[in-house]
Amino acid sequence: MVRTRTVGKKGQVTIPKEIREKFGLKEGEKVVFEIRGDEIILRPEKSGRDYVEELTSIIEKKLEAPEPAELKRLYYGQIEKRVSGL
Repeated sequence: MVRTRTVGKKGQVTIPKEIREKFGLKEGEKVVFEIRGDEIILRPEKSGRDYVEELTSIIEKKLEAPEPAELKRLYYGQIEKRVSGL
């Protein structure tokens, strides 16, 4: 999917509706701009909870065993602090 938008006077760009819907972006949510070579990557900001869920999901699939809920709970706070410091 490729969409073109015009940068406004204050450097603002509207994210197309279909892209906002696909990624679940709502008013007030944060996005991250990342530079890779001569490209700008725009992506939703992940919370520490999102990282823990993603990591434990990978572990569950690799080990073919459920990850203990206690492990997730212990890491939520630690990961949240690290991610918010980025």
